[in-house]
Amino acid sequence: MDLIFYDFETTGRDPHWDQILQVGATKVTKEFNEIEAFEDRCRLKPGLIPSPFALAVNNTDYAKLIKTECSHYEMLRKLEEKFIKWSPSIFIGYNSINFDEEFLRHSLFRALLDPYLTSRNNNHRADLLELLRTVDFFFPNTINVPTNEKKKKTFKLDQIAPANAITHLAHDALGDVMATKQLAQLISKRKPCFWRSFLDGANKSQVYNTLSDEKIIFLCQTFYGKTTPISGTFLFTHPVYNFPVLFDLNYDPQDLIELNLKDLRDIYISGQKFLKFVRPNKGPILLKKKQVEDSWFFNSININEFQKRSEVLENASFFKQNLASMLLDIAEYNKQEKELSGSQEDIMAEETLYIGGFPSHEDQKLKQQFKNESWSNRYKLCQEFSDKRFSYFGLRLIYEECPNTLPSSVRDKIERSVEDQLTSTNKEKWKTCDDFDKEIEIIENDSNTNVREFVFELNDIRNYFKEIYYQKRIKN
Repeated sequence: MDLIFYDFETTGRDPHWDQILQVGATKVTKEFNEIEAFEDRCRLKPGLIPSPFALAVNNTDYAKLIKTECSHYEMLRKLEEKFIKWSPSIFIGYNSINFDEEFLRHSLFRALLDPYLTSRNNNHRADLLELLRTVDFFFPNTINVPTNEKKKKTFKLDQIAPANAITHLAHDALGDVMATKQLAQLISKRKPCFWRSFLDGANKSQVYNTLSDEKIIFLCQTFYGKTTPISGTFLFTHPVYNFPVLFDLNYDPQDLIELNLKDLRDIYISGQKFLKFVRPNKGPILLKKKQVEDSWFFNSININEFQKRSEVLENASFFKQNLASMLLDIAEYNKQEKELSGSQEDIMAEETLYIGGFPSHEDQKLKQQFKNESWSNRYKLCQEFSDKRFSYFGLRLIYEECPNTLPSSVRDKIERSVEDQLTSTNKEKWKTCDDFDKEIEIIENDSNTNVREFVFELNDIRNYFKEIYYQKRIKN
């Protein structure tokens, strides 16, 4: 299967409220020979305030942000067309599962396109950052990992690439793509067995096959920058969430196997997390014993004891039933707590990709019609969606792309809503004009910043926002 390396530059870090500004991608063979490259940039969407910090990092000046000819929707359509043409492939990015993938999904969702483009139609996805962390944990010095001012290892692309003699234009989408591809090529040569596990982990079916075939599996998980190893045995799939559940072999099952359900639950929620979870749709890198036998880590564990514990678990069917019941109880309790603590009224359409359900068959057909219709005919389609989220997204798209085709009353209502959101002085989920001013002030007052000369560009952008949001509001 071919590989697609891709990267986005964005207006900020929140996929619900920020947007993609630039996309870079390259399709290569499994031998890393380039087949085709793709790069595009768009202007800022109406009704969105970017983060000055983000603009400074990715060097998006006034001209790029405001004057670029291509709109956000037009860029998404071109990206969608290219990715469909390149499918099926494995989509690989750098910190992509938690960042780029979320931006892609939410952007396509709001554009009434398929948000699961990279995981449907036999496509798979993987994150090279996790491979680098895993390789470095088990076999340090395979690659050069620089340290930051706190003497801690940093895996930031703009630092780890040059540390491995890879020169690139950092924080440019296509530049970051090329650096990611070269790092992948480096790992594939120096640790080919890890590279194969990385590609296998992109395929959900292969993840389950590996877990079922191996009595003991090794992997790494990273939380808040700290990478920790897991030596586990597959037990079952979660009774609610359907992802694989492992027993952490650092715990002795003999200490737990005779406990009743209540005692098991009390021990688990008190902090003894003897169960670990694998997200099969997030490219887990599952390693077999022979792949880590030569590592420092393997010498630090008692593999014979781990094998005994795994054999105990293999026949402990009643214990597994208790564990499944425990997880079911915890999931039900968490659901009730969530319902009691938060009102669904606080959740806005932009935040409902994972909680609002899939479109009905009829709405799916309407989405396809919307995609193919002219702007002048799309307003009527917006009235036909049964899911009000899609009606809302459709109207916003028309407002952003071709507002004159909307009835004046509808256009004025959206415009007032946009102005209210962006000129708010409250703490909002999205960036406001006030937030933009405060971030510029932080940049101006930071003596250590290296982007102070960029403040001139930011001030031009600020003046633009004042003109289109505040002055228009005064006239109205």
